[in-house]
Amino acid sequence: MTTQRWIFAVVSILLLIVTTIAIYYKDIKSPRWSDERAVKAEAIEEAQLTEVDQVSKHVWDQVSWFVSGKNADGEQMYVWLQKPTDEEMPAAEPIIMKASDAEAEKGIRAKFELAKPEADVLRVQPGLLDGKPAWEIFYTLKTDHNHYYYEFYSFTSGELMNLYKLPAKTEPN
Repeated sequence: MTTQRWIFAVVSILLLIVTTIAIYYKDIKSPRWSDERAVKAEAIEEAQLTEVDQVSKHVWDQVSWFVSGKNADGEQMYVWLQKPTDEEMPAAEPIIMKASDAEAEKGIRAKFELAKPEADVLRVQPGLLDGKPAWEIFYTLKTDHNHYYYEFYSFTSGELMNLYKLPAKTEPN
């Protein structure tokens, strides 16, 4: 085979691999993207948002979605949408809150880091705990990376709602 044919074969194979990966990625992500579009549309309708900044999914005792955006007056708004786990159950009413009525993520993070300087924060995200808006902080301790913790803080007051410590081992002895 000539050099040109080798180059053509290699480029064709690489193009086939890239195309296959792109199709696979789109196929894997499309359910998530369609869920996000539906949640975004519902939040826009329920809270009269004109702009959406963030859409995130939270799974704890139930599946919920958090949407952050602005209304026609330019106010930052937060919306929580709860999805029923059983298709026969009705969806819960959305929770809509002005950002000015909430504790900011930076404030929660700063308060937490001040109270627990030995913590290595892995994630801070909004969610629902027992149907109430909350900040979820997922962390481990710098001195003990075998245990992971979840702390939930009230979205409005910043007060601790609950603490969960995950076990170091989950397999049977």
